[in-house]
Amino acid sequence: MKGLTRILLVLLVVSGTAFTGAFAQKGLKLGVVALPQTTWLLNQQDIDAPQDVFDFKTTFGMAAGPMVGYNFGDGIGFRLNFLYSAQGQKWTNNNSRGDVVTNTQRLHYLKVPLLVSFNTGTDFNKWIFSFQAGFQANLLVRARYYNDDESYTPDEALFDNITDFPTTYQRFNWIDYGPVVDFGLDIKLKYNVMANIHLRADYSISDAENKDAAYKLWTFGVPDDVTFYPTDRGMTNNFTAGLVFGLTYTFTTY
Repeated sequence: MKGLTRILLVLLVVSGTAFTGAFAQKGLKLGVVALPQTTWLLNQQDIDAPQDVFDFKTTFGMAAGPMVGYNFGDGIGFRLNFLYSAQGQKWTNNNSRGDVVTNTQRLHYLKVPLLVSFNTGTDFNKWIFSFQAGFQANLLVRARYYNDDESYTPDEALFDNITDFPTTYQRFNWIDYGPVVDFGLDIKLKYNVMANIHLRADYSISDAENKDAAYKLWTFGVPDDVTFYPTDRGMTNNFTAGLVFGLTYTFTTY
């Protein structure tokens, strides 16, 4: 049993975490978290594409922000976080000259998850296991795309017969949403201060891309609306997972 406990502890510390922990003390909680994370923009068409067209590369990001919560008792409560998250996707493809091009799509979100939290132990325990699950909204703050393709310059890519070309921000929906789950350890530093080490993952069940993004293509003075994404392109889902480090202060009611 001791060996199993040690293995679980190592997996939790090495693998990663979530928002903030659930703490044994009853009362109002304020805290802050930092989250190194791996991030993905998952689309089935990109997954099925040949590697010279789209080859996923592991992408890393960072998120951080404050937390407010309340425990109704020793074992249950809620958490509300405000997390600024830098995420996105890197991939490679071959250009017309056969050169390998590295592409980076960077998205910045304000994430607002509402979580129900459960925990074991009491305020007399040094180590407390906590689990949280809930739903979050992701509000797009900024979007940026860049690559290292030297086969053309931006000016050469522009055409006189195209207008109203969507910006990088306009190519993505301003909001998406989905479930969140996290679990891990809360470690008592003082009676009302706890450190949190958790695993956290979230997945958007709505489309991150704005499939209505379009531009005008002029032919003999007549404009046609052309969508930026192919009409047969499926949903693109945000996915992030990582290790969260947090500190929380509890204003105990007893």
